[in-house]
Amino acid sequence: MAERRHWGLFAAPIIAGVSTAVLIALWAAGTRLPWLQGLLFLATLGLLAFTLADMLARDIRRSHLHPIGIRTIVLAILVVESVLLFAVNYLSISEYPGEIAGLTTPLDAVYFTMTTLMTIGFGDIAASGQIARGAVLLQMLFSLLLLSASARLLTSLIKSVTRDVGHDPSTPQ
Repeated sequence: MAERRHWGLFAAPIIAGVSTAVLIALWAAGTRLPWLQGLLFLATLGLLAFTLADMLARDIRRSHLHPIGIRTIVLAILVVESVLLFAVNYLSISEYPGEIAGLTTPLDAVYFTMTTLMTIGFGDIAASGQIARGAVLLQMLFSLLLLSASARLLTSLIKSVTRDVGHDPSTPQ
């Protein structure tokens, strides 16, 4: 029974994964339905943001419903889904002239997503148009949440591991 309740945490990543797969399929098929793609992108991004914010808030309040190992797996899935979601969004946006200079392949899209996420920005691919710049701004805001949740979970994981092996990090050595 205890193991079964952890599956609820996977609902958001599953829904986000299906939604991202639909966006990838729409792009691969060459379908241009900007209103549908935009709506699906924003709904998926909202779901991912809500899930990350909920995980972060529960971790800060220490009101976890799930063990640290399960939360770590879910966070890893959310990171991968976020990268894929933004990459397919950039691919769709790049089909409009003058929006993203230098982005031509799916690998370019993942590369651009990662350089934006990591705040590196080499400049070889650049958001030139207003739609692309809006998407990059959304990714920057989302990245704050993603990196905050990741850092907080990593801190909790380290505390949990040190507590399990008998070291209390708050006690001086």
